[in-house]
Amino acid sequence: MTETLLILVLAYLVVTLLLILALLYSRWKAGPKLLLVLLSGLLFWASYEGWKQSQGWPTSTALPDKFLLHYSVIEEPDDVAGTEGAIYLWATDLANNQLADVPRAYRQPYSQELHAKVESAMRRAKAGNLQLGLKRSTEDLPEVKRFRMELGDKPIELEFVPVPDPALPEK
Repeated sequence: MTETLLILVLAYLVVTLLLILALLYSRWKAGPKLLLVLLSGLLFWASYEGWKQSQGWPTSTALPDKFLLHYSVIEEPDDVAGTEGAIYLWATDLANNQLADVPRAYRQPYSQELHAKVESAMRRAKAGNLQLGLKRSTEDLPEVKRFRMELGDKPIELEFVPVPDPALPEK
């Protein structure tokens, strides 16, 4: 993936350099020239961000209210390296009790509480029990956590339960 990123960056740099060379030798005024250079830089950034989203990079958007957990990767905070840590969840949205077409990778900020819950859920999943992730609403939270959320601290309240067995038709 790194080689693809490098090729993409080099391709856009070549296009931008060609644009700059063409604008240097054109008879246009400085305003339109500057606008074209800024526009090419903006298009580079927009296509790069779009490319990241299309390649399955983890999103920082909110987790679905109900999802099927496939896998997780936990990166603990490291003071030496200066990383904050993150928890990556590979999950499929279960909106309206229907599986979404494709799973999605979600990035969540690291917390010890979430770390323990995800690790426990992955142990149960590896034992053969599929795990259903549920987000708790703010009404279900204890007073202290609700107060912290009002102050701006946004802890994610997840609960993992085994996927219920399907109901079999009567004989």
